[in-house]
Amino acid sequence: MSLRKRIITVFSLFFLLIMTACGNDKPEPETNSNRIVPVVSQHQPTSPMHVKHEIKGKDVFVECIVTGFTFQKGAGHIDVYLNGKKINEVFTAAFVIRGLPTGKHTIRLELVDDGGRKSSLSHEFEVNIS
Repeated sequence: MSLRKRIITVFSLFFLLIMTACGNDKPEPETNSNRIVPVVSQHQPTSPMHVKHEIKGKDVFVECIVTGFTFQKGAGHIDVYLNGKKINEVFTAAFVIRGLPTGKHTIRLELVDDGGRKSSLSHEFEVNIS
């Protein structure tokens, strides 16, 4: 086989490989709907502060979405209260409250701006740790 024929053959195979790789078949996501755990969402739809929480054992996973608010040191944070007592200042929108004792607890989240002033936005919810 001449060099020219080999080059044409290799180029043709390469072109064919590229064309078959550019198909419209897209892989389906590998999700298992049985593994999805419902998240408790307690907020008013019109509120600029949306809070979701999920209990896993003795831990409470919390996610806050606040319109127009930045979570970081020097910008703003959340004061976290457990049964009326401040237990933490959090500088992220998602965090975990770990190791709660068995029983009912009230968790209150209060937004604090970069100047250390409490915002009018807060959210309170109850959890039952078993």
